Amino acid sequence: MDIDIIVEPDLTPQQLSEIGVAAERYGVRALWSSNYYAHWDAFLTLLPLAQATDRLLIGPLAVSPFEMHPMKIANSILTLNEMSNGRAVIAIGAGEGVTDAIQAQKPKRIVRAVREAIEIVAFAATRNLAQGYQGEIFQVVFPCPLDWVRSPAPPVYAACYGPQMMGMAGRFADGVFFGDLPIAKVDDAVSNVRAGLAKRAKPKDDFRITNFFGWHIKQDRDAAYREARREIVWRGKHLSDDYITPFLNADERQIVRDNIDAFRQAWFTRSGEIEAVPDDIVNRLIGGMTSTGDMSDLDREIERYQAFEKAGLTEIALRLHDEPMESLKIIGEHVLPVFR
Repeated sequence: MDIDIIVEPDLTPQQLSEIGVAAERYGVRALWSSNYYAHWDAFLTLLPLAQATDRLLIGPLAVSPFEMHPMKIANSILTLNEMSNGRAVIAIGAGEGVTDAIQAQKPKRIVRAVREAIEIVAFAATRNLAQGYQGEIFQVVFPCPLDWVRSPAPPVYAACYGPQMMGMAGRFADGVFFGDLPIAKVDDAVSNVRAGLAKRAKPKDDFRITNFFGWHIKQDRDAAYREARREIVWRGKHLSDDYITPFLNADERQIVRDNIDAFRQAWFTRSGEIEAVPDDIVNRLIGGMTSTGDMSDLDREIERYQAFEKAGLTEIALRLHDEPMESLKIIGEHVLPVFR
């Protein structure tokens, strides 16, 4: 199983480039730049890194066709792909933060829309838009020969939470990007993807399956848990019942629902303080949906990743937060050697 990293969107292009160069040296497969609504652009910020590395895959996570037309997504990712000599990757999904911030209009058939976006990008990458594209939701009405495209097509992942999107990913994408899936949910998710793979017009042996997973392993245990508490509200589709049921009973889940604003406040204030929710509940959420602790917890987390691999993941994408270079050093020296 390969190891990817996902970085904060507030890193400058120079900072991101420094992390990416170190990641390539350690053997990280890919670096993903977070796509937020009021931060550095997820495509442009990768250009210095494209010029500073030779093997590392690079790409934005995740881009929605409701914030950016699929043809413009194709233009951006293919430009990055050419400038990195064929090392771009991209994840396309329905969107959350950006689409919420701009109150983007979404069609009723969201899975269909994401499928069409994936098709447009894939057709553009293989220069198959000479006659345009006529979809149910998205169209490209002018011919697009794209004769400047030279590099191999970048892999297009579908960012997924629900079973319908997972099945669609198996049929039409090059890979699937789960979000915060605990190990208890991975078997069902992989089964949904494989059901889609079985319906492809042509078999795809190199299909990729990955999972976004929060990384909060630090030398300082208290700092690790403070960071994890700060970020936990964004895990598991905002702590939805479907994700937290493996760790909490019905009464405890109700406490989370009743105090979801306290979880949000812990992030907005950057304090990590979640008022009115017992620490035991918060710690079980953190333990189930993130990698959190100090160096003594590394063996436990490696075993978790091995379980993910056994369940069908081809890579795992670890989301770094504060002091990303320190986190990368721990991953590079203690996690990556296990999976080589």
